[in-house]
Amino acid sequence: MTMKLTRVKDIAQDSNRDHYLKEELYGLIKTDSYIFDFIQEAALDGIWFWDLLDPDNVWMNPRYWTLFGYDPATKPHKTDAWQEIVFKEDLKNVYANFTAHAEDPSVPYDQIVRFKHKLGHTVWVRCRGVMLRDDQGKPVKMLGAHTDITNIKEKEEELRLQSAFFEHIIDGTGLGTWKWNVKTGETILNERWAEMIGYTLEELEPISLGTWLAHSTKEDQDRSNELLKEHFEKRTPYYECEFKMKHKNGEWIWVLDRGKVVSWDEEGNPEWMLGAHTDITEIKKKEEELRIQSAIFEHIIDGTDLGTWQWNPETGETIFNERWAEIIGYTLDEIGPISIDTWVKYTHPDDIQKSNTCLEEYFKGNTPIYECEVRMKHKNGGYVWILTKGKVVSWHEKRKPEWVFGSHQDITRKKQDFERNRLFIEQAPSAIAMFDKKMNYLAASQKWFQIYDIEGEDIIGKSYYNIFSKVSKIRKMNIAKCLKGMVIKNYEEKIHRKKGDFVWLSWELRPWYSDENEIGGIIIHVSDITRIKKEEELKSLLRVAEDQNRRLKNFAHIVSHNLKSHSGNFEMLLDLFLQENPEIRDNEIIRLFKTASLNLSDTIAHLNEVVLINTSLDKSLVPIDLKEAIDEVIRGVSAIAIESEVAINNQVNDNVRVMAVPAYLDSILLNFITNGIKYRSLERESYLTLSAVKEDKYMVLSIEDNGLGIDLRKHRSKLFGMYKTFHTEIKNARGIGLFITKNQVEAIGGKIEVSSEVDRGTTFKIYMRYE
Repeated sequence: MTMKLTRVKDIAQDSNRDHYLKEELYGLIKTDSYIFDFIQEAALDGIWFWDLLDPDNVWMNPRYWTLFGYDPATKPHKTDAWQEIVFKEDLKNVYANFTAHAEDPSVPYDQIVRFKHKLGHTVWVRCRGVMLRDDQGKPVKMLGAHTDITNIKEKEEELRLQSAFFEHIIDGTGLGTWKWNVKTGETILNERWAEMIGYTLEELEPISLGTWLAHSTKEDQDRSNELLKEHFEKRTPYYECEFKMKHKNGEWIWVLDRGKVVSWDEEGNPEWMLGAHTDITEIKKKEEELRIQSAIFEHIIDGTDLGTWQWNPETGETIFNERWAEIIGYTLDEIGPISIDTWVKYTHPDDIQKSNTCLEEYFKGNTPIYECEVRMKHKNGGYVWILTKGKVVSWHEKRKPEWVFGSHQDITRKKQDFERNRLFIEQAPSAIAMFDKKMNYLAASQKWFQIYDIEGEDIIGKSYYNIFSKVSKIRKMNIAKCLKGMVIKNYEEKIHRKKGDFVWLSWELRPWYSDENEIGGIIIHVSDITRIKKEEELKSLLRVAEDQNRRLKNFAHIVSHNLKSHSGNFEMLLDLFLQENPEIRDNEIIRLFKTASLNLSDTIAHLNEVVLINTSLDKSLVPIDLKEAIDEVIRGVSAIAIESEVAINNQVNDNVRVMAVPAYLDSILLNFITNGIKYRSLERESYLTLSAVKEDKYMVLSIEDNGLGIDLRKHRSKLFGMYKTFHTEIKNARGIGLFITKNQVEAIGGKIEVSSEVDRGTTFKIYMRYE
């Protein structure tokens, strides 16, 4: 039987047209097995030769089995051997293709078959074959070849997954996609492209570039063409354009169109371009709203004179407005380039950490906004106080701040005013405390510490509610009302103190303002009304005291009269004794008796004078010309004043008349003027100035000197006490003058006030009724 390949027959018939090398190669394959071995090893991934008359036998070359991970020496040349590793569903296709090819040689035996590798994975093989037939065309043998296409199939699967992935992305983002052949005009749109403008693709057919042109404006088309030209000339990496498109409902929508050329012809001209439409109508509306709001905010900011800042914490990018720089005396150009380091450069070093702490608290969500008061260095060399506020306007996905917007406000004057108020409160003689809006202490007077029994505690910056743990609900409600602008008063409240006692207090809550209409916190003023609450007891005590006072006056009259008589007798007897015994005049005991007698006489005289003063009546007061009375006293002490080099200036106006007892007024004036001379300073030129002004129902005589002065913090309480002296270096200071003078002034219905500084001088103000 002669066997020939059908293809060999065709080749033989066309041998006159074949290349001579081809004929030579075929001849070598027939005569030289080495050439055939080389081809099968180098060009194919397996060859098999099947005996169709004895179908159990099939020869497979070694490469056939190594492709699937097997040792060729262990595999038999049997049909079952290869069928065992073919996927069952593919084996059915193999036999179907085999049958079709056997019945009709024109049907190629060419298919993709999956084999199971020894290690378990799949090997994709392109299996091709040809049947050898006898003269009657009956298949007797079959020659086949395998080509490993596993890599190709894996790439195809990867590409399929990527395509599906991108399709899902496009569906999820709502993009309208387009493909455009720049050369032919062919255009392909997806359904979403049409939906954006209210149509279906079917309604827009036939699809072409004209579809877009029909729904856009001439102005946008021209702009789009310019941008396309830049991209086609490779001046831009991609095409991007925003334009309007006419919706089916008659309205216009905004579209962001992005695209890129994905293929170029041999001459470098664009061929295919891919792109997508994004509906940005809502974004455009928001941008317009934001533009309007920005314009409004700019007008507001200009009106409030605020410096504004924008800061990206991640990149450090920072933007200031011109006012930001003006607050510290510069222009933006002078402090450029602008960055967060610009702020650090001009902020006081002690305030940077405070600001960072406030910022961290805000980022953590512990405060509603970032707010901090800092000092910044002005161009003139000084510092200005700045209130800086800010808020995050955009966040990253992980809740990290992206952009923070804020403002700077110059509060230097407010801080100065606040500092004055703080000092006033701390030095106030009454119980006052100042709080911020969070009820943290800003300042408190010493009297406040005393009343609430918290002396020695550091309360500044601490909460009112922490210092006083038991605050009533009513008090908390009143504080809340006060922080809204109300003034709250309470006329009595019983407070138990730490030491175990209690006090009765009246208090007032009053808001204080940092701006004209902005409440900065509250001020609490407290008065101790414990005595008032004990009014009945005090009235009873007062009645007893008045009665005792009357008795004491009577007793004083008797004592002063009787003591004066006895002391006079004692002094007279002592003088007679010395006249009769002059030899003992220098005796130490006698001298001590004499001194004691004189002191006793002086003391009794002073007591008698005080008694007379306190028993004087208003009906003895007469109008006296004050200027003349002063001049008379000045003439009497002029020799002392000249000797002491003290200038006395009487600046009281003419015709000023006061109601007084003439002897008392002379005594008062003489005492104050001589004290001014006695307690002069030897370090400077000394003077006394007397002047008078009317205040309500009083004529106030001021006697001012620049002498030694008195330390009132130490001596105010005992200033007018009997036998109290304050300058030990001054001889003949007995401490009786101010005591008597005060009693004389009060006896004529007046009072005395004093102000003094050590080594600066003293001013006495004598209040007397006038005609």
